[in-house]
Amino acid sequence: MNRNRISSERVVAVVGLVFLLVAAFMSLLMNGDKRSIIEYIAPTRIVIPTVHFICVFLAIVFLITQNFYVILSIFVIESELTILTNYEELGIFFFYAAVILILCKELITKKPRNKISLMFVIHLITLVLTYTHGVKYTLIDISYSMFCFAFYMWIYSILKKKLSCLFPQNVRENNAVIGKKAGSEIKLSDYNLNERQRTFVLENLHNKLSYKEISEKYFVSISTVKKIFAEVFKIFGVSNIEELRILLLQYQVKE
Repeated sequence: MNRNRISSERVVAVVGLVFLLVAAFMSLLMNGDKRSIIEYIAPTRIVIPTVHFICVFLAIVFLITQNFYVILSIFVIESELTILTNYEELGIFFFYAAVILILCKELITKKPRNKISLMFVIHLITLVLTYTHGVKYTLIDISYSMFCFAFYMWIYSILKKKLSCLFPQNVRENNAVIGKKAGSEIKLSDYNLNERQRTFVLENLHNKLSYKEISEKYFVSISTVKKIFAEVFKIFGVSNIEELRILLLQYQVKE
């Protein structure tokens, strides 16, 4: 499963790299955007291809490192550039792609709401700066971005309701994690887990290590690992390791 996940990410990265290469070379044949606010700082006929080629380099770095902060940087940079150079719809797409990536990959763990809110403020300011293309276009861009936000939240709520039925009953009706909203931070130490229990849970949750892999890494028997997890299952009111993962994946789990 992990190989398929990495493979699909590489496919998206390669297709994105091709797109960036095409955009970069095509921008060399264009005269930039004379009406962009960027033109007051530097010639857009130079800025646009330069930024595209920088993102091409970053895409190659991502293919090598699989570092999602790199691809997040590409989305943010391209969002700002395309919005300010008369490709607002594409820039808005890049912005929400960045937000979705942050949420799916949990790239921001400390105060994610505050930081994503700051991103939205910067996004709104960027949209306002398109006034050089005409105020009516700026109003259209802002309203389009608002529609995209509402649409994605609507789809998210639909998927959440549909997928909730797939959660085991022990997860749906779990009372162990009380007073915590999905997406919030929880600490395993708050649930009286000892150091070894916390370590093993995090190894399975974040690194997806199996019982056997954990036993080999920490030089203990598989039966010992299973016994430790059995104690954790009782604490969280679940029956097996799959239910524990489903329960904890709803939160930002810390030691």
